[in-house]
Amino acid sequence: MGELRTKKRGKSWEYSFECARVDGKRKSISKGGFRTKADAIAAGTKAKAEYDNAGVVFRPSEMSLSDYLDFWLKSFVKTNCTDNTYDSYASAIRIHIKPALGHYKLSSLTPAAIQQWVDSLKSEKGLSAQSIANFRGVLSGALKYAIYPCEYLKTNPCSLTRPPKVPVDPRGKMRIEHICTGQEWEDIQNHFNGTCYYLPLMICYFTGLRIGECFGLDLARDVDFSRHTITVARQLQQDLDHKWYYKNPKYDSFRTIKIGNTLESLIKSEITAMKMNRLRYGEYYTKTYVDQNNYLHWLPADQTPPAEYMEVWPLVKENGEMLNNNSMKYCVRIIKRMGYEDFHAHCLRHTHGTILAENGASPKAIMERLGHKNIKTTMERYITNTELLQDQAVDLFEAATSTAKKIVYR
Repeated sequence: MGELRTKKRGKSWEYSFECARVDGKRKSISKGGFRTKADAIAAGTKAKAEYDNAGVVFRPSEMSLSDYLDFWLKSFVKTNCTDNTYDSYASAIRIHIKPALGHYKLSSLTPAAIQQWVDSLKSEKGLSAQSIANFRGVLSGALKYAIYPCEYLKTNPCSLTRPPKVPVDPRGKMRIEHICTGQEWEDIQNHFNGTCYYLPLMICYFTGLRIGECFGLDLARDVDFSRHTITVARQLQQDLDHKWYYKNPKYDSFRTIKIGNTLESLIKSEITAMKMNRLRYGEYYTKTYVDQNNYLHWLPADQTPPAEYMEVWPLVKENGEMLNNNSMKYCVRIIKRMGYEDFHAHCLRHTHGTILAENGASPKAIMERLGHKNIKTTMERYITNTELLQDQAVDLFEAATSTAKKIVYR
């Protein structure tokens, strides 16, 4: 390949270098607009190094873990994961991984160094077992990518480490697995009844939908009143630029679930109210549209949308303003102020699964209704061993042993 060249064009500088021939013809890569020759040389050197290494700015043997993690976030996480996942990974790397390990070379990172860091998360930072497992998992996932497909490493040094034993906080565990009691749910219903937040809460309680799936519903397309079903075809998410868009449900868990009379009647009433509000607000009503890239847009009712826009009927406020995932965060804050400190966004999903289990629904049916990819997740995380389930277990055992005694002594 040719050497790096610089040239002044008017008041700015440009770099260029020759790259591989295409169809036998010489090709070059160039970029201009640099204020000084030094700026052009610095940018050109970096660009040429990246080109010479097939897209990698640094040689793997010399790359620091810090630079590799930046590369992994950009190349893999941003492309394959949700924006929320990207944010959480980037935060873990910035706050916990880079300060402790970022200065090491990727190729010389050892299990001993990683184990020392993992242990410090407990001894120095006092993090929970789940947090430690999460941060170690981020690093391990990044190093797996370095093995395949990048082939920067032969083995994963993280696989030879183990998380420290951290005493379980019973109160914290109960908070994570919190199930709404009958009184709690009644108080929540009474507080939000008559507001725009009532229907989203009822949908989550009666279907177990994820928050994004709830606010991703299109009432015009996803509700079938003749079959008494709701189809989960998408979820609502926000990208790194805070723009709202639709994407596939988590784990691509497209599904159609049955709904009962209570929820069906509420949705029918909401659709009727939306139609009336469109007439009442007229040009001041806000309509929601989705473009070909699944991004959402909002226009006044009297404005003609572009031809590529498709109108959707999401959950909205009275004037047509769309509700979104942040609406549930608002509800959670209000419910906590009502005295239910353990309430969180997933409570209604946990509650739905547990109520089904308490009343005899099969784990397979619960799994498919909640959209889990395997039965293990359903059993371990979304069916809580409530007092009623424990009583049922005791009653079943008593009945079984009582029958056995009659058979023995007959």
